Amino acid sequence: MHMDSTTEIIAHFIGVFSQTVEDVRLRLDYAKFAAEREAPPETGDLLDIKLTMTSPYTLGQFAPKVTYAPPSFDIVPTVAISFLSHQPVPLHMPPGNMTKVFAAPHQHHMPGMSERMIPEYEPIGSLALYLRQEAHLTDNDMLSIGDHGLAMKAVGDPVAALAKLMGAASQLQPLADMDGLHTEADAGGFIQHVTQAVDTLPDAAPAGGTLFVAQGAAAAGIHVNGESVEEAPVLEDLLPAKFQPPAEETSEDGDGDAPVPTGVDYSLSSMIELEAGGNLLVNEAVLANNWYGVPVVAAAGDYVHVNAISQTNVWSDCDAVSDALGGWQRLTDTPTQAFNVATIETIANPAYGEAAGGAGFPSYWQVSRIDGDLLIANWIKQVSFVQDNDVTVMSACGGGTTITLGDNTVVNIASLAELGVYYDLIIVGGSIYHGNIISQTNILLDDDLVGTVGDFQTSGEASLSTGGNLLWNQASITQYGTMSFEGLPPSFQAAADTLASGPADAPDDLLHHEAFGGLAGLKVLYISGDVIDLQYISQTNILGDADQVALAMDQAGAYADADWTVSTGTNALVNYAHIVDGGVDSTVYAGGDVYSDELLIQAELISNDSGLYMQDATALVNEAVVFLSDDLLAPDAADDGAPVHDGAGPGAGSADVMQTMLS
Repeated sequence: MHMDSTTEIIAHFIGVFSQTVEDVRLRLDYAKFAAEREAPPETGDLLDIKLTMTSPYTLGQFAPKVTYAPPSFDIVPTVAISFLSHQPVPLHMPPGNMTKVFAAPHQHHMPGMSERMIPEYEPIGSLALYLRQEAHLTDNDMLSIGDHGLAMKAVGDPVAALAKLMGAASQLQPLADMDGLHTEADAGGFIQHVTQAVDTLPDAAPAGGTLFVAQGAAAAGIHVNGESVEEAPVLEDLLPAKFQPPAEETSEDGDGDAPVPTGVDYSLSSMIELEAGGNLLVNEAVLANNWYGVPVVAAAGDYVHVNAISQTNVWSDCDAVSDALGGWQRLTDTPTQAFNVATIETIANPAYGEAAGGAGFPSYWQVSRIDGDLLIANWIKQVSFVQDNDVTVMSACGGGTTITLGDNTVVNIASLAELGVYYDLIIVGGSIYHGNIISQTNILLDDDLVGTVGDFQTSGEASLSTGGNLLWNQASITQYGTMSFEGLPPSFQAAADTLASGPADAPDDLLHHEAFGGLAGLKVLYISGDVIDLQYISQTNILGDADQVALAMDQAGAYADADWTVSTGTNALVNYAHIVDGGVDSTVYAGGDVYSDELLIQAELISNDSGLYMQDATALVNEAVVFLSDDLLAPDAADDGAPVHDGAGPGAGSADVMQTMLS
């Protein structure tokens, strides 16, 4: 039935209302007959079980090496002949094809074991690794803080002063230049160059420096700054407190879980902290070379072996401090320290342990050959170059203010371990060049200028630190296996000549050499050319931290009781290198000349003439600080009205504006 719109709406509403009422009634009825909810199960008591465990196995002492002796076996000559009789299965073959395939019973001959079917294997070949790690950082900040109305420009040329220190260091470091390493000949030539490194050093250290050179047995052991010691110092004990791990503090009741909060108390009216130094530069490299080991080496040519460490610390810490700061608590009594720590040691390592010197001699050899030269070279160079020359003029302001212009960290780390194959004998048709060489250099420019402007003064607590730097070089060469040298016997020379033409049987005199007693067979590596074994680590830290700080009063004369803490030093330059040369006790037979040496160079130079500050601090600050007027604050205008920006002006800073303001 058709209804008007009003009636349709009313009817629709009544229907919806009726459905809603029914839904409510159903819910009420369901609630009356709802089933009882299931009660949660009872958990019961917790089990208390005590376990007692025992083990028959205990840990033994740590064994840094594993001695391996190859199992002995005998080759017995024999001839085996077998007769196999069989009846062929009759097959239908097309006429004229494969005639006489099926013959009468026949015999098969097996090769005799006396023919010595020795398995062949591929030797481990050359290895060359070139690793260069460089970190460059420029953090030259220019900061002006406080209502003092002043600006400051840099004094002197810190870049030129740092370059001067670098030139002085190059005269005392003969092992740092290896940019010419491109071929195998370059590697062998550098090892020979190291043997003449002492000749390139000056006759005596320059003024303000020390130079220590030791060769041969005098270079072995532990040396610290040119003196032989029984125990090397520990880096963690000498690092500045800034870089030490935080000490664990406990509350008065001894509860270790409630640490006492430490830090700065900012409840004072005004406290200014300035950190313009605090840079940490670290180069670390560990190289373990165990590519081959052999108890007997025979070289038709020369044998050259050298272990060399060269360490140099060059630094300048000539600070210019205003006389007005003489009454402050001076922390500069902690001077800059420099350490050269070197360790060269050789550890005996018998090739066969208790199996050596047994009865009988080998009856065959197993030769693996390399035609050409064998190059085993690891070349690691690490360089950290940081410039942190900060210029700031500041006055106290309300509350606590912490300003960090330095506090940079640069780290280069490399760790290599190379494992190869051990042999009983290595025969070399050419010469052998073996070198483990470490070069370490630290260069620091920390000439700081800290002065006052006008009638600057404070009645609060104040401290100033412009030194406290640490320069640390630590190098170690650990060689496993002693060496003895003799002339080349005729049997080894004959073996080298024979193998040069191709595979051959072992000379009987060689097999019955006393060094091979107790072995069933010889594992031999033949190299027709030269052997170049070079392990080289070069580490250099260069830091320019010539900070210039001017302290001024607030224009309103406020905050005269502010507390000041100013630090422009406390830098740490650390080089750590360790070469582990794996091997066994060996006898070297050389047909040519033999050169084996250990070399240690430790140098230090303290510069007092960087040329940065030629006047006293008060005069320098007065020349560098200018009062800003409205004319100086407004930009200069050219004829066309465009502003002219002069980078040499007193307000000039780094091109990175945000970094300068927020670093």
